[in-house]
Amino acid sequence: MMTLIHHSIRWFKETLTSTDPLDQTILRIIAAVFGGYALTATFLAALSLVLPWPKADILFFSLLFPPLTYLAAVLWAFAAPTALRAWRDLSMATLANGIVAICATWIR
Repeated sequence: MMTLIHHSIRWFKETLTSTDPLDQTILRIIAAVFGGYALTATFLAALSLVLPWPKADILFFSLLFPPLTYLAAVLWAFAAPTALRAWRDLSMATLANGIVAICATWIR
């Protein structure tokens, strides 16, 4: 099991630095699908915890943003100059939204 994980991590690192267009496209697709989902989930969590409105209003307001957030993440994954930059930017945005959500939960 550990060798499979180590092999996958090694492959991922080598592929991120690769200049092969097929590898870059595959990495961008994976970043768009999984990075977009993670970014959307953390953004929605942070938004719902930060807004000072009644819960019903937050629910209806927050239903507007997941499609837009996911679309923005997918577009950025393919608009970034490299797949490495797409992964880095989506990871940083997800981390920032997660930190905001954790801080908002802690403050409440």
